Amino acid sequence: MRWIVRGLAVLAGIVVLVVVVLYAGSEWIIRKGHAVPNVAVAVPHDPASVAEGARIARIANCRDCHGMNGEGKVLFEVPMVGKVAPPSLAARASEMTNAELARAIRYGVHRDGSSLFIMPTHAVSHLSDDDLGRVIAWIRSLKQGPQDSKALTSFGPVGRGLLVAGKLPAMATSSTVADKTRPADVGRYYVDVACLACHKLHQEGVMEDGRTKVPALAPMAASYDAGKFRHLMRTGEGMSRRDLGLMSVVAKAGFQAMTDQEIAAVQSYLKGEAEKMPPQ
Repeated sequence: MRWIVRGLAVLAGIVVLVVVVLYAGSEWIIRKGHAVPNVAVAVPHDPASVAEGARIARIANCRDCHGMNGEGKVLFEVPMVGKVAPPSLAARASEMTNAELARAIRYGVHRDGSSLFIMPTHAVSHLSDDDLGRVIAWIRSLKQGPQDSKALTSFGPVGRGLLVAGKLPAMATSSTVADKTRPADVGRYYVDVACLACHKLHQEGVMEDGRTKVPALAPMAASYDAGKFRHLMRTGEGMSRRDLGLMSVVAKAGFQAMTDQEIAAVQSYLKGEAEKMPPQ
């Protein structure tokens, strides 16, 4: 009997040690500061710029995650894993300067330099200075209200394990890839800003859940004629007209804001990238 008690005590001690290490390690990752450049962008105030900022925020999928009116929402909640809850933009902006908002969007950091998570900085960091200023102008136009989500992102034990294992990486980046003004090649620009949040250009990818596959973007776009590609971008329906799940959501929430000319430019750029690929 005594050896059973001792074994249980040892087991309990190991469990406690694992929990402590898991919590301490994940807290270090969550609180770790990241040195990123300061951002100084001009934030316009005229109605046309605010409207364009709202449109760019749709195309870049900001409103897909934070709510169509920036009110925030719960994207994901699973017991033991955690909750992903992009905040109300108006509420968060009320606590931040324009420069702090710009750093959060471009480099994926909080005011204190700690990293944001589930923030597609590899895509939205391409927003040019003038478009970033317009997006911030739109955010500044939002008003707090009872519709705003009060939910906060949190991590359960499984989520903290994913953090420690590197399966849920910090999204902070110090790389500056943005231009001063929106580039003339809007096809490549919108692919960088929006499409690469989920897709890779030349290879199949996998979403954060580790299961959902997404096709290589360039050859997929090249396989469509102009009309069907435009239909895909506006509805999220493929050639067979079947619903494509997340693409359907993103297309209806964001890509509908693109003009026909912008969609054509996106496909033209992607066709050019497909031509660079070696024969399969």
